[in-house]
Amino acid sequence: MAIHISLTDFLTFNASKSQRAKRHFVSRIQNRPDYNPAFDFWLDLRRAIKKLPDNNQDLSVLDNLAISEPENKQNKRANYLKAVSSFKRFVKHESPEMFSTKDVKNIWTMEDKLEVNVSPEIGMKINGTEYLVKIYFKVNSPNVSVSKQNVTSTLAMLKTALEASGETRPCAILNIQNGKLI
Repeated sequence: MAIHISLTDFLTFNASKSQRAKRHFVSRIQNRPDYNPAFDFWLDLRRAIKKLPDNNQDLSVLDNLAISEPENKQNKRANYLKAVSSFKRFVKHESPEMFSTKDVKNIWTMEDKLEVNVSPEIGMKINGTEYLVKIYFKVNSPNVSVSKQNVTSTLAMLKTALEASGETRPCAILNIQNGKLI
């Protein structure tokens, strides 16, 4: 029976700095309950970003969402405000034309042992090139480094999975914590 994980899980594992951090992350995945949207910290923001192409790229929607989030023990409002600010800085700097990727998805499989759900959050046309963008939302951690070197295998897997479904556009990862596109 295959283990099912998200693209974010795969990316976090690859970006983990040490073998110890990787083992700890795998242990957490093995011991966590099945996915439940009620416990998905970034779900509201991911959904709002996915809808931007339909909302004329109106970024004020993101501000309103961040302000409306509850302030709780995980500092959800503060983390949303920081993520929205970083996303808006990236958009201001790159001026991308956003497009929907709701039909762009696939499952990458390795020998019936691992399945990774692959679905970029948004498409961005930057300098004439249309990218399929996975946004990495997780809060900075000393054990994880989302750099080009650490996520190359994630980008290769993303590209392979999407090419298998007929997609030819290049893939990218936007690290929302620093506003860098890889």
